[in-house]
Amino acid sequence: MFISPRYLANIENKGQHPSLQIFFELMLRYNISVDQFLLETPPEKNTQRRQLDALLDGMSDTGIRIVTATSKEISEVEKEGE
Repeated sequence: MFISPRYLANIENKGQHPSLQIFFELMLRYNISVDQFLLETPPEKNTQRRQLDALLDGMSDTGIRIVTATSKEISEVEKEGE
């Protein structure tokens, strides 16, 4: 993307607003929907959850079944560890 590591770190860590060009390039590169930033989203959804939602939206039914089964297993293991 031809931006300095310092500029990217400021965007990530200090909340610096990127230029519109860089903003769109970041959205495309990391498969993030621009709607997530322009439309109101519930405050409990963090970036990782939004990225997961975007990945799930593009997934086949088979992929969804695999992710669901994996998620259930992780949940059960975490409950056992409590």
